[in-house]
Amino acid sequence: MGFEVVEFPEDMRNQVKIISLKFTPEDLDLELITRFEIGKTFEEAYESADEVNIIGFPLKKWKGLNFDDLIESKARAARAKDFLDIDQLKKNKAL
Repeated sequence: MGFEVVEFPEDMRNQVKIISLKFTPEDLDLELITRFEIGKTFEEAYESADEVNIIGFPLKKWKGLNFDDLIESKARAARAKDFLDIDQLKKNKAL
């Protein structure tokens, strides 16, 4: 997409301010959410994040919550849509 994030603002790292952005370049949905509940600090979650590479898209790599942290975050959110997401994510992982 032509830009790089060098540093995250302190209020975001401390989950004081929430940032939610959604990028949709060429059939790829990428959502940036800065407030999540997984029992880790932002830095701990970032360090254990998975690096994802997509070939053929303008955005070639990023870091995202690892699978277990994503499931934990959705379980703690406890919304109906999150439970549906958990089921679908687990099915996709099993493929």
